[in-house]
Amino acid sequence: MNDKIIVITGATDGIGLAAAKAIAGQGYRIGLVGRNPEKGKKAMEAIVSETGNDKLDFFQADLSLVKEVSSLSNYIRNKYSHLNVLLNNAGGASKDKIITSEGLERTFATNQMNYFVLTTNLMDMLSASEGSRVVNVASNAHIGATIDFDNINSEKRHSWWSTYCVSKLMNIMFTYRLAQIQNKVTANCLHPGFVNTNIGGNEGTVIKRIVKFGSNLFARTVEDGADSSIYLSTSNDIHNVSGKYFFKCKEIKSSKASYNKDQWDQLWNVCESYKEQLS
Repeated sequence: MNDKIIVITGATDGIGLAAAKAIAGQGYRIGLVGRNPEKGKKAMEAIVSETGNDKLDFFQADLSLVKEVSSLSNYIRNKYSHLNVLLNNAGGASKDKIITSEGLERTFATNQMNYFVLTTNLMDMLSASEGSRVVNVASNAHIGATIDFDNINSEKRHSWWSTYCVSKLMNIMFTYRLAQIQNKVTANCLHPGFVNTNIGGNEGTVIKRIVKFGSNLFARTVEDGADSSIYLSTSNDIHNVSGKYFFKCKEIKSSKASYNKDQWDQLWNVCESYKEQLS
């Protein structure tokens, strides 16, 4: 019998690693995606130590670059005969406006284009596996956000927080659009809660202090934050559930703006255009 295979982005620390440990404990083969090979090695060692499951692979990629995400897709396709679950977990926020070498604002590139390119590139592989799933980590930070399609790359203005919030709204809209057009693969998204993760990366102390304050205030551990990721990736309870938003393993409503179907299509077209230009 073939192993169930899941690919998890941002799996070397935080919520991604917590999810990887729990899912490894269920016997899945796991492809961990991260930027740092040393962190990848340590993550795999920790998973083996805690679960005894050594069916692990590490894929290195800078997920802010469309070309690298496209290459990652090819590595995954060449490595595995099938794919059961794609857990898009990697994300971040940049204190300053940073434009990647491909010309995209980095938060948009990492948080949305990464999800879009990896998912669409692996869709035929996912479609070939019965009961396959796409799980997108979003956030309640999306509430109150709206998309200005003339400011996708911070052409007119940039605020690290509003840019992050918009990217999370995009994740939800992308999930809903994907669920609308897919009948062989389910697609759901989730709010992990306010968890003290490495969301700010190397962006200095301001973002990290805000995240730490929030996580202390709302007191969710990374294990708590991973609960819906694990549930949506593995539970039989939601085998046929698609196009929904979850928190603490329960379906909840996302913002009114997230249900704008015209903007689902507009966002999809923008992402598809960038994918074609940059892959």
